[in-house]
Amino acid sequence: MEKDKQKQRRKPKQARAVEKYNAILDASARVLESVGYRRATMSEIHLESGHPYATIYQYFGSKEDVYLGWLERFMEVSIFELATLIRNAPKGDLDRYIEIAVRYSLEQIVSNQKTLVRLINGMSLISSRLVEIMEEKSVQWIEQALGPEMSKYDNPRLLENMVTTARAGNGYWLMLVLNSKREINIERETKNYSALIRALLFIR
Repeated sequence: MEKDKQKQRRKPKQARAVEKYNAILDASARVLESVGYRRATMSEIHLESGHPYATIYQYFGSKEDVYLGWLERFMEVSIFELATLIRNAPKGDLDRYIEIAVRYSLEQIVSNQKTLVRLINGMSLISSRLVEIMEEKSVQWIEQALGPEMSKYDNPRLLENMVTTARAGNGYWLMLVLNSKREINIERETKNYSALIRALLFIR
C-alpha cells in the first residue's frame, strides 16, 4: 500500500476520462454510505463503479486516495459555486460576502453530512493529506472569490486575516460534521459564525 501511495497519480483531462474518474468517486461515496470507511475496499469500489481495477488504479493508489479525491472534488465544486454567488452579490459589501459564504458552507455540510461523517470519522482525522486539501482549497477559494475585493478595504492584513480565519473555519466545520447528533440550525449558525468571522477580521 505504501508503494502505491508514493506513485504519482494523475487527474484526467479528457472528457471521457473525467467521466470515468467521476463515476469512480460517485461509486466510492455510495460504498462509504453503505459500509463505512473502514469496511470500504478497492474491491467494493470496483464492483460498485463497474470499472476495471486497471482503470481505478490509473488515478488512485489506495482507498485513501479515492476518498481524498472525493473530498477534493466536493470542495472544488463548492469553491466554484460559492465564487459564483460572491461575484453576483452587491459589490463592496464584505459583510454580505461573509454571510453568503457561511450559509452556503452550512448548506453543503447539511446536504452531505452522512458522507462527510463516515469519511472523516473513518480516517480518524489523522490524515495530514486531508488537512492539507482543506487548507489548500480554502485559500484557493479566498483568492478566487474575495481576492479582487480585498484591496478596496483600508486593512493591509485583511487577506492574511481571512486565510487565518478560514483555517479556524475548517475546524468549526469539522466539529459540526462530527457532531452528527446535533441538528444544524442554518439560520442561527450563520448569524453566530458570521459575527465571529467579522470579529476575527477586525471589520467592526
